[in-house]
Amino acid sequence: MTQQELTALNPWAKYPNFKGMSYRFYYEDTDLIHPLDKEVVDEYNNGRARQYCFERHVPPFPFQGNPFCAKVVFLSLNPGFVERINKDAALLLEQTKTCIYVNDIWHQHMIHGSTSMFPPINQTDQYTAYQLLQDWYWEDMLASLRKDCKLNTDIFNERIALIQLIPYSSTACNKAIINLPTQQYTKQLIHYLLEQPYGPLFVVMRSEPEWAKLLSIDFEDSKYKHRFILRKRDKQGHRPRSQFISENAFTDSGYQKIINKINN
Repeated sequence: MTQQELTALNPWAKYPNFKGMSYRFYYEDTDLIHPLDKEVVDEYNNGRARQYCFERHVPPFPFQGNPFCAKVVFLSLNPGFVERINKDAALLLEQTKTCIYVNDIWHQHMIHGSTSMFPPINQTDQYTAYQLLQDWYWEDMLASLRKDCKLNTDIFNERIALIQLIPYSSTACNKAIINLPTQQYTKQLIHYLLEQPYGPLFVVMRSEPEWAKLLSIDFEDSKYKHRFILRKRDKQGHRPRSQFISENAFTDSGYQKIINKINN
């Protein structure tokens, strides 16, 4: 399969809510769950405590940056939801020029049309608004890695990307689900990238068992081991919940491998 054939299958490129969407980041009157996923999300949310439900009124974020161009792709669980950020601040930014720009960047992420994980740093208002709507989460998680790579900030941001296991926001997530129809494209995308001899290095940040199950991959298999970096386990055998990226978070020189891949 070629890249063009693969991207033609991208369900987010056909996301019906793109049509007629105004420049907002919180839609009180619109259900933003992809129609393909709606039945599964409805069943998941039914009877679940509010903080664990997937948000219907916040745009989904399956991708950030461009996985086809990135040297390192981080695999996470799902975007977080903080009401004062993702609702209150989002409504404050509604229809402003800054929001229009950030919304366009979000659209480009969805169709792999972006060239960077974040807006250019010299576009201060847009960069700040973008980080605000993410509560500066990934900005903080990547701070140490960015410093140790010793690259220009914009170049660094162009060389990384993020893929979420679940594209929908929640305050917390106590059970990862891997039966969303849109996740089949995520699986195809990652397998395509794995087939490329000079493709990206994948860093599994959260939900390692669920990612392995979705991808039908054993991360310790010699066929894939050199393409995946896993987090260090604690004494109880658990991976850390924090997604802060530092040397202490990895074993087997994993942190240095990430730096080398980004820098070369």
